[in-house]
Amino acid sequence: MVTEGTSVLMRQMTLEQQQIYSAISDAPDKPDLAQNLFRIGRMFEFAFSTFLVMPSKTDLNVSSLIIETNAPAGFYEDLDAISPPKDCYVYDTARCTVLPLVWSAEQTERQFQLINSTPPPSLKHYVGHGATRGIVIPLSSLDGSRHIIRFDGERSPLEQVEINDITMLALHFFQSYDRNRYPLTDNPCGLTERELEIVRWTAHGKTSAEIGVIMSLSDHTVNAYMNNAVKKLDCVNRTQLVAKALRMRVIS
Repeated sequence: MVTEGTSVLMRQMTLEQQQIYSAISDAPDKPDLAQNLFRIGRMFEFAFSTFLVMPSKTDLNVSSLIIETNAPAGFYEDLDAISPPKDCYVYDTARCTVLPLVWSAEQTERQFQLINSTPPPSLKHYVGHGATRGIVIPLSSLDGSRHIIRFDGERSPLEQVEINDITMLALHFFQSYDRNRYPLTDNPCGLTERELEIVRWTAHGKTSAEIGVIMSLSDHTVNAYMNNAVKKLDCVNRTQLVAKALRMRVIS
């Protein structure tokens, strides 16, 4: 359904952007979504596009976190060999923001010169593969996990309107990807119907005693179902359980 807000957005987009926006919405599966991600990168003159799980401070490599990429074969495996993600300042920054990060080889080299330090070997790796500039877009999933979409290549500096447009398209891609993982009609979290019902009533502020009356169950049985749900969604208490179930859209 096209809302008034969507209609305004579509009028502000170029024809090609509108086509990609529609193609992402209509993509039947993840491979088709990936092709549209790569299409976004090409439209903005980037050599390659990558969709990955946000690297943590303890991850030893990036290659195992890649979900989709059209980077040259072996690009991320070679990158892991010379520079683990824990040493990457871009990922350190991305973990602390929801805003897109624009980078360039020239700016990075200048920053390291100012502190009398040598640029990281990862920069030489990117430049060696024709990537002297890029944009990194942090993302938050329905289940609370963090991801990144990044576009890298050799092109002129991004104008602010381009940053806005490519970020919007990347967000639309990620929303479709997340919905593909967590469709409203499915139960991706493994909760039984009874566990889901108890979580729904809890989200509406009902106590175990009240839920027991509603569902004709004892307090002990309600708590048992609740504890099972907490474990299945890897939570520590009911509050976190309800919040996570809402993010995953298994309850509403």
